[in-house]
Amino acid sequence: MEDKKSKFLKYLGIETVGGPTWAPNGKEIAFVYNSPGQFQVYKTMIQEDIPVWPSRISYSENRSTNPYYLKDGTLLFNRDNKGDENFQLILLDTNSQVHHLSKDPQAKYLITHVNDEFVYYASNETNKARFDVYRWKLPLTQNNSEFLFESSHGLMIVNTANKENTKLIVSSTLGNMHQELFLFDLETKELQPLTQDFESSRNNRWRALKWLDDTHILVTTDYNHEFMRLGILTLNKQFLPWEEFLPPFAWDITEITLEKDSSIIYFTINEHGYSKLYQVTATPQGFQNLLEIPLPFPGVITSGDVRSFTKAMSVSPDNSYLAVSLSSPTNPMNIWVYNLKTKHWWKASNGNTSGIPKSSFVEPVLEKVKSFDGLEIPYFKYVPHGEPPKQGWPTLLIIHGGPEAQSIPVFSAEIQFFLSNGFLVIVPNIRGSSGYGRTYLDLDNKEKRLDAIKDIKHLAIALQSMPEVNADQLIIFGGSYGGFAVLSALTEHPDLWKAGIDIVGISNFVTFLQNTAAWRRKLRETEYGSLEHDYELLKRISPINHVDKIKAPLFIIQGDNDERVPLSESLQIYEKVKQKGIPVRLLRFADEGHGITKLQNKIEAYTQVLEWLNEILSS
Repeated sequence: MEDKKSKFLKYLGIETVGGPTWAPNGKEIAFVYNSPGQFQVYKTMIQEDIPVWPSRISYSENRSTNPYYLKDGTLLFNRDNKGDENFQLILLDTNSQVHHLSKDPQAKYLITHVNDEFVYYASNETNKARFDVYRWKLPLTQNNSEFLFESSHGLMIVNTANKENTKLIVSSTLGNMHQELFLFDLETKELQPLTQDFESSRNNRWRALKWLDDTHILVTTDYNHEFMRLGILTLNKQFLPWEEFLPPFAWDITEITLEKDSSIIYFTINEHGYSKLYQVTATPQGFQNLLEIPLPFPGVITSGDVRSFTKAMSVSPDNSYLAVSLSSPTNPMNIWVYNLKTKHWWKASNGNTSGIPKSSFVEPVLEKVKSFDGLEIPYFKYVPHGEPPKQGWPTLLIIHGGPEAQSIPVFSAEIQFFLSNGFLVIVPNIRGSSGYGRTYLDLDNKEKRLDAIKDIKHLAIALQSMPEVNADQLIIFGGSYGGFAVLSALTEHPDLWKAGIDIVGISNFVTFLQNTAAWRRKLRETEYGSLEHDYELLKRISPINHVDKIKAPLFIIQGDNDERVPLSESLQIYEKVKQKGIPVRLLRFADEGHGITKLQNKIEAYTQVLEWLNEILSS
C-alpha cells in the first residue's frame, strides 16, 4: 500500500522538459528539465524517431534556466538563488568548465538578444530601480562587457540588431500592455523613437523580431487591432500590417522563431488557448506562402519566462529541423522535433510520467458562462474519472496570475493531482485575461478591478446548478494576482465558498506597490492604479480592508524571497484573518520566491493543502 507522500510524488513528480536551443553543430539541443526536483540545464543528441535520455549540464541547489547555445559552442544560461529572481549569467565552455560572468548577486542579468557576434543583455547592477543595456562580444569573458546606454524610458531591452551590429531596435516597456520601439545607433549613440507617433485610442504593444533589410523591421503589434499580429515597420515610420497581404487571424500570434539567413519564419496562433503552427515567408515587400504545420496532437507550444525558459521554438542552424516545447492536458511538456523536409514529428527527449498511464489523466472541455453584464467568460472544465459522489464533486476554481495572462490547456501536474484525489477542477479566463482580444484584456483595469471578481461570482453560481458539482463545496484557489482574486472573492462574495487557498497573493495594493521591487512598481501601476493618483481606489479594492466579511477558512502559501509579491502581503492578511477568529494557516518556504518550484516543497505544500481540505470538507 503506497503512503500518501509516495502518491503525491507520483503525480507532482511528473517532469517538465522545454526551451530548446540548438548547438552550432546542429546535432544536439540543450533545454531545461526538472528531473532533479528543480529546473536544471540538460542536453541531448538528436536522433530521428528515437527519444534519447538527456545528460545533465548544470549542477546546483538553485534553478538553472533559459539556456542559449552560442556560435562558439559555449552555453550561456541563468541561475538565481532560492527563488530571489536575481538571475546571474553562467557560461559552460567547450571543456565543460563553468564560469560565473556576472558580478553582483543582488542584481539581475537578463539575456535579451543573441547573435553570432554578441550577447545583448539588460541589468540593474548600477541602479536596482533601473535596467541598463549592455552587450558582450564573443567569446565571453567577465571583462569584455560593454555598456551601451541607460534605460531612460521605461524598461528598455534590445530586440534585434542589424547584420553589422551597428544599429539596434530597442523595445521600451512602460506597462505589461504598453511597449514602444526605438532605434539606437551605436556610432552616434542616438536613441530615436519609432512608434510613438502612431496614434491610437489606447496604448499599444510592439516587439521587433528581425531586420528584413536596412530599413524594414519585422514586428508584432496590436496597433489598431484587437490581436497581436505580424507587420513590417520601416525606419521612416511607415507600418505595413499583416492583413494587407494575407487573410487576418482572429487570435493572437504568441510564439515566433526565425530561420537563420532565411526569409522563412514560424509562428503560433493561440486559438481558444490551443496552438496552431504556421510557416510564412516575410520580406520587405510583405508576407506570402502561408502554410499550416499540423501538430502531432492538439496542444500548446509555449514558453515561460527567465524563471524557466524563454524559447518556445528553435530552428536548427541548417534550417532542417524545428524543435518546439509542446504540451497538452494529457501530454506532459516535452520537446518535439519536426523534420522540415520530410514533414515528420518525433519526441526528442524522454521524460518521466511516474509510471502513470496516460488514460489516468483528464482532458478538459471548454465551456462559457455569462457574467453580470452579459460578457461570456470561457473556462476549462476537468471532471474526475469515475462516478461522482451523490452530492457531486467538491470543486476547485483555479484563477491564473498576471492578470494579463491566460490559462491554457497545458499539462498541469497540480491539476491532475487534485483530479486524482476526487476534485472537479474549473480553470477560467476571467476578464482581463490575454488571448481574447485587447478589449477583453482591458476590461479589469483600475476602477474595473472588481468586475473580474464578479465574473468569478457568476461562474460559481452557474456551477452550483450543475449536478456533478457539490454546490456546498466550492473552493477558490490562485497564485499571485490569482491569490488576490482568492482573497477578493472571499471578501466580496463570502457566502459562495467552503475554503480559499492563496499562494503569494496581493492582500493590499497600497503596501504591494510600496514594497514590490522598485523596477516593477511603475509597470504594475499602469494596471492597478498609482500610489500618487489612485490611492483611495487601491485602498477600496484591497481585500485586507474587508477582512470582516470573510467566512471561509483560508490557507496561505508564501516564499520568503518573493520580490514580486513580498512576504509582508501574506503576513499581514494572515494576522488579520487570525484576529477575526477564522481558521487560517500560513505555510512559508525559506528557499522559494514567487511560487513553489522545488519538488520537495510542492509535495510538502500539497500534502498539507489536501489534508486541510479533507478536514474542512468532512466537517
